[in-house]
Amino acid sequence: MLAFTYQMKHAFMLGTHFPDGANKTLKNLEVVLSDPINGCDILRNEIHVPTVILMERGDCSFTVKVLNADNAGATVVMVTDSQNYDFRVRQDYVNMIPDESLDRAGIPCVYIAPVTGRYFRDHLEEGGTMRLNMPVEKNDAPWVHHQRKAPWEVWPEDDHYYF
Repeated sequence: MLAFTYQMKHAFMLGTHFPDGANKTLKNLEVVLSDPINGCDILRNEIHVPTVILMERGDCSFTVKVLNADNAGATVVMVTDSQNYDFRVRQDYVNMIPDESLDRAGIPCVYIAPVTGRYFRDHLEEGGTMRLNMPVEKNDAPWVHHQRKAPWEVWPEDDHYYF
């Protein structure tokens, strides 16, 4: 079990915002790998429950990826670059921006650190399951005292969300 708090960067220009207000966290979302993993073609995933689709960066625009996830019925799309990550180098968060179509998905879209994406992907590919609560408001007093940051993540102080 990967019972930690993780950082993500929200791509507001590609999709919707997370629900606002107290008690609006999306809870118990199942995490699945995108099929195909790059999300560039119509997804073959069968989605029946609130789901986060994890896909890899590259091969097409972020817009294509998020629209394919939205059309497949995902609740949230999560993009990472775990295929090209060098674990000896500082992790970076990518600003996911729309392509020239300026199309937007009807779901929240986030980018997670490559190292975290690698842990998630390995866990899922080995047959593990994952459930997430998204987002966790970092100003929530109980959360501040009970967070469990993943030991492999470095959290830059900026406007990222947490889950």
